[in-house]
Amino acid sequence: MATLTAARVDAPLAALAGLCAAALAGVVLAVDGAVMAAPVHNDSTPVVAAVLAVVAVAGLQHSGSRRTGWMIATGCVLVLGTVRYIAPSDADTDTQSALQIVVAATAGILLGAAIAATWGRASGQWAVIAGAWSAFLAAAATGTERPFHSLHWTVPQWLLAITLVTVVAAALVAQPGMRVQRADPRLWPVAVGAALALSVGYRLLGDRVTAESASSTVRMWLFVGGALLLLVIGAEVTARFLPPGDGPFPMAVTGATVTAYPLVAALGGPEVPGWTPAVAVVAVLAGLRAAPRMPRPELGLALALVTTAVAALWPDLAADGWPLLVRVALIAAGTGLALGSALPGSAPVAALGAALPFAALPVLRAVWSIAADPMLVVGALVVAGAVCAWQVR
Repeated sequence: MATLTAARVDAPLAALAGLCAAALAGVVLAVDGAVMAAPVHNDSTPVVAAVLAVVAVAGLQHSGSRRTGWMIATGCVLVLGTVRYIAPSDADTDTQSALQIVVAATAGILLGAAIAATWGRASGQWAVIAGAWSAFLAAAATGTERPFHSLHWTVPQWLLAITLVTVVAAALVAQPGMRVQRADPRLWPVAVGAALALSVGYRLLGDRVTAESASSTVRMWLFVGGALLLLVIGAEVTARFLPPGDGPFPMAVTGATVTAYPLVAALGGPEVPGWTPAVAVVAVLAGLRAAPRMPRPELGLALALVTTAVAALWPDLAADGWPLLVRVALIAAGTGLALGSALPGSAPVAALGAALPFAALPVLRAVWSIAADPMLVVGALVVAGAVCAWQVR
């Protein structure tokens, strides 16, 4: 009887654990220095997180069961919680930088473990992608530097607690014979190499755009346009090395990321409704669930692009209150449909795609920070998103 009960709750509990684990990893990765008393810049954190997310999946595919994946996720949550509560708030810069690398590595492994433990079940796949993507959309501090006066105001305590409970429960009820998806010896090295190349490239592009932000207007825009073009080219080149069924996912993720970034930046303001994260999660899940019946990633990106363009043309229309929630819902649902329509069959490619939005933040932050009319900046992002929609159609 106990075994039968565990089998019945295994799938839904695994989906809930995947949602929470991916959301926790995403919050840590979206907010640079989220578990530090004061944000500390470290160039290597996006690279470390992206590469280790894919490596964690590949490692579990070679030797792990789903229960092992949830046990690793449990350890990662405990590490993040320990840093949150134990790390000294008056640590020097070197200590904070080292802790940030540890936190980024832990978040990357947590994301990879959650994907490995859920991939292969539709509900689990939707949940883990919804958790990571919703965290990117609604972390509410991306692109800003919030003053963290106490470690108790950083990674939400409730998110740590819920994630710990769900991953432990998923480990307990996981069926002993249920392995994670088996490894493709030709695919995972490609995914690891792509994660390394893209995250390092994004870091260099962000530095270059920042360095040229004080140049002449024409030169500055040439570098901005070039950086966004290289984002699209990077996704296209990556797709060429992946199996046909997996290739569209990096492009869909890139299109969703550039399209949604103006919303991500807007949610860092002070007038953000408290329901924003819940709306984002529900809307992303709705888009993902609609994808099997309407597998058209270009339509999802088109909905998000139109919403982003309207918000830029009439900035007061959806700046706060319930109109902002409508904006969040439309962009989250549209990008969720795009991601769901392009979901890969391979877990390493899923980990690569889930980590890409956070790795691309250095480029997007640099573009968003240039001294130019915000409407023009949004226009450049919309054009890049439209190119991705055309490519992924």
